[in-house]
Amino acid sequence: MLAKLSLVFAAVWLATVPSQAATLTVTVLGLRSDAGELLVGVYDSAPGFKSAVADSAKKSALLPEKWRVAGASLRAQAGAQSITFRQLPPGRYAIIAFHDENDNGLLDENAMGVPLEGYGFSNDAQGFLSAPSFAAAAITLPNATDHIDTSISLIYPRVPSSADKEEFEEFMGTSQAPNRE
Repeated sequence: MLAKLSLVFAAVWLATVPSQAATLTVTVLGLRSDAGELLVGVYDSAPGFKSAVADSAKKSALLPEKWRVAGASLRAQAGAQSITFRQLPPGRYAIIAFHDENDNGLLDENAMGVPLEGYGFSNDAQGFLSAPSFAAAAITLPNATDHIDTSISLIYPRVPSSADKEEFEEFMGTSQAPNRE
């Protein structure tokens, strides 16, 4: 009887002790304004990461999704902001952050699919004419109860200057400016 009671107490104790898990602090750098929200998502698989990238302009990032391990929404503050995720099991994770300046829950993009709001990925990974791969953005959380810090630098689209617009209009043959020849 005493042996059975000891086994029950041991099982209950083991069930209440947290398994090895890491704490991840993500600092997002370069928010250009206090407008809107900063949205951060953590993904543990290439398919989940790819789905999040594909849906970011179509489906609110605030909705729960099975492929997102963790997510956070913070009121934007110009400069840098940090968020800490706790109890993440050891493994590889890729992080997506974007500054939803107009507060619609989406990463707005132009007709060609180029983001119009600030965005970034863990490892400051960048793709060529697309988002980076999960492998490029993945960071590893060790098999311990360590605290890992990482940062993401946001990328904002360049706003065309008046000279850019004038040059484009000349190129397109729609210029109202006098000919400089």
